[in-house]
Amino acid sequence: MGLADYCEGKVSVFGKNPREYDGSVYSSFGCVLDGDGLYERLSCFDNLEVFADVYSIENKREMILNLLDRVGLSDARKRKVSDLSKGMRQRLSFARAILHNPKIVILDEPTSGLDPATTLRIHSLVKELQNRGTSFLFTTHNMSEAQKMCGRLALIHRGNIIERGSASEICMRNAGKVRVRIRTEQGRMFETDVGELEKQIGEICSSGDRVAAIHSDEPSLEGVFIKLAGKGL
Repeated sequence: MGLADYCEGKVSVFGKNPREYDGSVYSSFGCVLDGDGLYERLSCFDNLEVFADVYSIENKREMILNLLDRVGLSDARKRKVSDLSKGMRQRLSFARAILHNPKIVILDEPTSGLDPATTLRIHSLVKELQNRGTSFLFTTHNMSEAQKMCGRLALIHRGNIIERGSASEICMRNAGKVRVRIRTEQGRMFETDVGELEKQIGEICSSGDRVAAIHSDEPSLEGVFIKLAGKGL
C-alpha cells in the first residue's frame, strides 16, 4: 500500500511502483491490520458512516446496515466501539475494509479471536468478493485457513520465502514417500506404499475380507512448514 518503503527487490501494484502512487490509488485498497484504528467513542454504524462519506458511497445507510448484518453486528449497530469485544471489533474492521468494494484487500490475521460460526461467515464473504474479482492478501499463522482460502501461498520463515505455490503443490513437493493405511471389515489393519495399493487390496479381497476404509498420510501445510522451518520457531 506504500505505507512502508521496501529495501530491495521490486514491487508493482496496478502496474505502478508504490513509490509513484498518487492519492487516487488508495481507494483501491481495503485492509484489516494489527491495530484496528476504529473510533472508540463512535458506534459501529457511525464508524462505517465516516468511511462511507470518505469514499462518497451512495445509498450508504442501506449498504452499512446490510454489511453489519453480514458480519453479525446488526444488533450492535448503535453500540460504541469501546464496549465491543475483540471479536466484534475484528468483524467491524473487516466490514470497514470491504465497505467501498476495493480491488485488493489486505487481511492480517482476519479471524483471530472469532468463534467458528463467525469465521465461516467471514470466509463466505471473502469467497463472494473473490468471485466478483477482488484479490485478497492474507497473512496468517492459521494453516488450515490459508489452505482453505488461498489459491497461492508463500511460506515465510525469518523474512525469507521458503516455499510457494498452491497448497496442494506445496504439500506434494514435500510429501516424500506417501503411505496408505487400510482397515478391513474384519478389523484388520494394513499399511502399504501407494504403488502397492492395488496389489494389497487384491490380497485382502482374495482372503475373503473386504476393505472398510482407506487413509493416506499426505503432509499437511502445517507439517510442511515445520519440516522446512525446523522446530526452532
